[in-house]
Amino acid sequence: MKALYRRILWGLMLACASLTVMAGPKWDISEDSNLQLSFLGQVHANYTKDAADEEDIYLRRARIILSGQIMDGVKFFAETDNDNAGKNGTTDIETDIQDAFVDLRLAGDHWVEVGLILLPFSFETKSSAASLLGLDYNSEVVKLVNTFVWRDYGAEFHGSFGKKFAYRAGVFDGYDDSATTKNPDAPLRYTGHVAVNLIGEVETGWFFTQERLGDKPYLAIGVGGDYQEEATRVVSTNGTPDKITDNEAIVFDFQSGWNAGPLAITLNGGWFLWDNATFDGDTRFVEAGVRRDQVQVTGKLSDQDPDKGEAKQDTTVGVNYFLKKHNARCGLEYRWGDNPDQYLFGLQFLL
Repeated sequence: MKALYRRILWGLMLACASLTVMAGPKWDISEDSNLQLSFLGQVHANYTKDAADEEDIYLRRARIILSGQIMDGVKFFAETDNDNAGKNGTTDIETDIQDAFVDLRLAGDHWVEVGLILLPFSFETKSSAASLLGLDYNSEVVKLVNTFVWRDYGAEFHGSFGKKFAYRAGVFDGYDDSATTKNPDAPLRYTGHVAVNLIGEVETGWFFTQERLGDKPYLAIGVGGDYQEEATRVVSTNGTPDKITDNEAIVFDFQSGWNAGPLAITLNGGWFLWDNATFDGDTRFVEAGVRRDQVQVTGKLSDQDPDKGEAKQDTTVGVNYFLKKHNARCGLEYRWGDNPDQYLFGLQFLL
């Protein structure tokens, strides 16, 4: 543990050095075209009881982000990532093209994205990694198949009707990966999510914001679906017919935030119903944050309940310190329950 504490100390020193973090540079090329360059770095250090590598420090994310506008009504976004570099002693560093799409305005507030896109299934899977409530995604409750870290090639239609209703719906390929059992003969995948804001205005950008750090109250409720027929094929080795499984998923979710005197409260949650080759059953989570000025206390309950097999429940508590909003923040979390107990320290800087 002492080695881990020394590493965390170095992380805190780096956090202090990040106090001068500013937004990435933006260049105006012409009256209606521009380019912006950003960098997202997230360092994690954890202690997991009884793990093969109990103490670990690694680069959770290192993203170079390019975004901008080519002309009025034509925008683009692309980013690379070196995820989990150094985790569990791994020396291999792979740079992936993680997002790459063009966004074209159809009419008014209605657009279509084309490229490699985060699947528009839920608030959770479409959230920005730079503005999470906890130190990382609630990935334990997300059981998507045929994706590249929740992404897929395709086209997504998105937009809003007024300030209270937003939609995202797309047609995708079902990501091909040699490490998966995707059925090469599977038809197209259909994924979508609609959101209604009972309080405040809907988010219509490329990504959702789990922790808005604002002073305007909001309550968004949503429902999403993901479907691909004959999505997975497991090849038989004993002469019996191959096993082919459809992919069906539904989610009911919400995001909310409000002020109570000097306190800012955030509450998010989701209930997922899965029926695919990875998981058959329900998963759920609810997470909360209570912030005063730059200090925030967080808590999360998560539940994985398969139709067959043992259920798993976990509880996570933590504290975040925002040195410069999401541009420079650090936090510490402790998780316990049916998964191994874990302490997790995280440092984020967004340039």
